Formats: sequence, C-alpha cells, structure tokens
Amino acid sequence: MHDRLVPSPDFLTGGGEMGALMRAHDWSSSPLGPPEHWPQSLRAVVSLMLTSKFPMFVAWGPKLAFLYNDGYVPIFGAKHPHALGLPFREVWSEIWADIGPLVTKALAGESTYHEDLHLVMERNGYPEDTWYTFSYSPVRDETGGIAGMFCACTETTQEVKLRAALREEQDRLRELFKQAPGFMAMLRGPEHVFELVNDAYLQLVGHRRDITGKTVREALPEIEGQGFLELLDKVYASGKPFVGRNLRVGLQRQPGSPVEERFVDLVYQPVTDREGQVSGIFAEGYDVTERVQAEDSLRESEARFRNLADNAPVMVWVTEADGSCTYLSRSWYEFTGQTPETGLGFGWLDAVHPDDSGWSGDVFRTANAEKGPFRVEYRLRRADGTYRWAIDAAAPRFGEDGTFLGYVGSVLDITDRKQVEEHRELLINELNHRVKNTLTIVQSMASQSLKQMSEENRPKVQAFEDRLFALARAHDVLTRENWEGAELREIINEVVEPYLRQKTKHFEIEGPHLRLIPRTALAIAMAIHELATNAAKYGALSVSTGCVFITWTVTSDSAPHLELCWQERDGPPVSVPTRRGFGTRLIERSLATDVGGEVQLIYEPAGVVCVMNVPLRDETNTLEQHPYG
Repeated sequence: MHDRLVPSPDFLTGGGEMGALMRAHDWSSSPLGPPEHWPQSLRAVVSLMLTSKFPMFVAWGPKLAFLYNDGYVPIFGAKHPHALGLPFREVWSEIWADIGPLVTKALAGESTYHEDLHLVMERNGYPEDTWYTFSYSPVRDETGGIAGMFCACTETTQEVKLRAALREEQDRLRELFKQAPGFMAMLRGPEHVFELVNDAYLQLVGHRRDITGKTVREALPEIEGQGFLELLDKVYASGKPFVGRNLRVGLQRQPGSPVEERFVDLVYQPVTDREGQVSGIFAEGYDVTERVQAEDSLRESEARFRNLADNAPVMVWVTEADGSCTYLSRSWYEFTGQTPETGLGFGWLDAVHPDDSGWSGDVFRTANAEKGPFRVEYRLRRADGTYRWAIDAAAPRFGEDGTFLGYVGSVLDITDRKQVEEHRELLINELNHRVKNTLTIVQSMASQSLKQMSEENRPKVQAFEDRLFALARAHDVLTRENWEGAELREIINEVVEPYLRQKTKHFEIEGPHLRLIPRTALAIAMAIHELATNAAKYGALSVSTGCVFITWTVTSDSAPHLELCWQERDGPPVSVPTRRGFGTRLIERSLATDVGGEVQLIYEPAGVVCVMNVPLRDETNTLEQHPYG
C-alpha cells in the first residue's frame, strides 16, 4: 500500500540528455535521495529547468546538490557529466570566492542579477577568462523555507571580447584620427557643426582649441567670403564630394594677428544616414603651404635659370637621367634653326655633322651611363646649313640623396679658334722644317769647312755634329707638342736614345712627371747630351759594366726648383780633369745663362756626379707644370 503512494518521477520525462542522465543516475549515495522522494517544489523547478532551452541550474538541500539542463552543458565543459548531484561549492570551487557571497544572499531570500560578471573558470583543465550574465533566485519548499536556489544564465564571453575588441579598434581609430598627418574634421548637420577634429586641424587653424560643438562660421569667422562656406553648403545639398588642390585660405592663427595666407589640398566628403540622406560632411586634407612655396621658389629659380641661359654667350642644355634633353636655350634654337619639337629628346643630334653624330652620341651615352663629366668637339650645323666647330662640355647633376639627375651642359662658336690652331700648327711645322734644314745646312757647312782638318781633330768635328743632332732631336719633341712644352722624361729619352740602342749601355731613369717650357727643355737636353757624350768616351758608358742613374725631384716651396742628378757608377776610375773642356762650359752656360740654373760637377772616384738646380718659373712668371704644384 505504501509503494503505491510513492510519486512517479514523471517530472524527469524528456529533458534531453540531462533528463536521461538524471533518470539513469544512481541517487542512492546523493543527499537528495531517489527522485521519487523529492519534494514537489524541487520536482517543479527541475521540470521547468529540463524543458527550457536557456542555460539553467538548481542547487538544493543543505549541501546545494547541483542539477543542470542541456543548455548549461557547454558552460560546464570537461566537468560534465560527473558534476551531476555534487555540492555546488565542490563543482565550482575555483570561483567560489567570487560567487559564494551571491549564493549566501540567495539562500537568505535575496535575488541578485549580474551582467557580464568576470569569472576565471577551470572547466577545461586550465584557467580561462569568462563573462556571464545571470540571476540567483531563492527557491522555497512546501514548508515555506528556502531549500535551494535557482539560476538562469548565459555566457557572454564572446560578446564581451568582441565589445572589448571593438572598443580597442575604436580607440585605435580615434588615436589614428587624432594623430593623422593630414587634417580631419567631422561636421554635423546643415550648419556644419564641428563634431570631431584632429590635432592637425587644430594646428592648421591655430590658437582656437575649443571649436568642437561650434559651427564653422562661429569657429572660423575669417573664412567668410573666401568661398569655403559656400562649398560646404553645396556638398551638403548635392551629396557630391568636392576635391581641391593648392587652395588659398586666410586664417587668423594667433589672437589679434593679421590673417595668414595658407594653402591646402582639400576633400569635402558627404556623410549619409541609413536612409541615404546627407547628415554631415567629412573634411580632410593637407596643409601644403611649404610645398606651394617651394614650387613657387622652384618656378622662380627655373625662370631665372632660363633667363640666364637664354642670354648667355654659350648654348645651354639640360638632360634627365635617361639622357633625354628637356631644355635647350634660346641661343641653341637661334644657332641651329631647330625648334623645341625637333631639338628636345634626342633630336639635337640631328644638328650634328653626320660624320660626328655617331661617335659624339656614343661619348654622351657612355658618360651618361657612367654618370661622369665629358667634353667633346664636333661640327654643328648652323641655321644657314653651314657647319661650325663647337665644344660641348657637361657636368652631371645629383640630388641631395646622391641620385643621378642628368646633365647641365654648354656648347661654345670655336671655328675661329680651330682655324687659328690649324694655322699655328702649320707655322710650327714650317718653322721646324726650316730649323731642321738650317741645322742640316750648318752641319754640312761645318763638315765641308773642317774637311781639311787633321785626323787628330776629327773627334771635335764629330762632337759638333753630335751636338747638332741632339739639338734636332730635342726640337722634334717640342714640335710634336706645338712648342708649348715637353715632358722631361721624354726629352731625356730622346737624347739618350742612340746609347740605348747599344745593349751594353745601361740607364736608370726615375722621377715625377714634369712638363717644361721650351727653353728649359732645350737647355737640359744639351746638358744631358754633353754628359752622355763624355760618359761614352771616358766614363761609365765606355765599359759594358757601367751604368748611369738619372733622377730628379721637384721642390714644393714658394719658389719651386727642379733638382736633377746625373750619377755614373761602375765605370773606369775618375780623376779631376786638368782643364775645363767645351762640354763643361756648354753645360754651365746653357743652364746658367739661358734658364738661370746652377750646375755642380763632382768628380768622385766611383763616377762623375752632375747636380743641376733649375728654377721652374720663366721671366713671365709662368710656373711649369708638375704633380706637386
């Protein structure tokens, strides 16, 4: 009879996974006991919980045994399903310090509600941040006493994280907006009220820092009549954006100061609401005052350059890095008859003589590839069709960062100079021819005049002829240089060349490059000839073991001198001669009288030493060229 009075656990019917688990669970060891003996109040709330899709749990009895539905299973994580029926404090021990006081309030009859409460749970074996929105409510039994508590909850972890990420992104965007290099402002409504402005906008308008909430007309009264208010009205009314470049705007950037002229690149972009109606304008742009001023300065500089180049006595041209010509001065067009259409780019080459355009173009392209200076001479066609000789010289252009930018060059009317050079060369060749003929005649006359001399005097005749030959060879060097000067080494090589043909004669020649004027070159040539002749007769060049060292240096003080040393070695023993011969007198006279030099002859037993000290300035104060001065 008693068994028939035990209520059936029909309240656990259905309820999804958790209903099945509760029906199959062994409740004998639970403080709740078998479901058939549960009080009606617990049965009612459990039935409500199991049939709800919303996450819920019930904690009942002195130890708050934990019962939950299918909606709560994802919240439990790895604690499911063994947490069923365990005490609440044991189930959520890691968060009990946070929720224990709330449970206490519920058991005391006070309901609580919490939104996005942060809890660090260990539901999957590791601590993790979670957020929940939930309520704790007391549940009374049949006696009216509070026997447990009921919770309806939802996990808002993802929503909280998304909101946090959104806020972070908004903060980042707000910071980017604030620190953007270009100025920005958000204007609201038809009155164009400042809603947002960034630092660059405040810097543009100057001292005014309290413009948010004011209309553009109120905040910036000085722009009245400059057209910007009208542009804003037009964009707001039409819904079409406005884009402007290098716009001039007058702003009073300091209190009480005059209106300052600035230049801006500007965009007014209409902003629409959900219905597509314009609700505001987003203004953005850049203060380009410095750029505009730099461009104006550049244009002014280019204008000055063009004016200078167009009026210069030479033709001026400019190229880009690829070699194409971007500028030719007016004088080029006047001289060649070309126009910008035919001369720019590489068209200028058409004005160069056909025989010169190929190789001169190659010189230009090679220099352009190497980014180095160049200088060429070619024939350039004049407007009347005749060709004139010209010098074309250029230097590379480089930017501040070292980037190659191209060339600036000039072309100069050297036909007259060419003709003078050709005429001078003709005269020099004719003069040299006549000098050589004269020397030949002198040699012939001397030979005929001295023909009857005794055999013992023949060496004197030969010495005279040799001197004439040495003088002629020195003349040949100067002729090759158009009598403008000669290299010291070349002069020495030319004089001693007859001895170098003989394999038994040895010379060591060492010294820096030095270009001498003709008179000094001839004096040194005759001195070297006399020394070589003497060495071949009596000194180091008279034996196969002998050697001559010719060395020189150049002083670098205020009065530069050439110090040249002739030193013989490994020849016959040397003794001081009993008399001064003609050769010695010739050396001393040619160097002392002709060029103001000094000669010191030293007759050392090991070999003759001759030291010549020659000034390197002539009577016109012309400094002879060497690497040190």
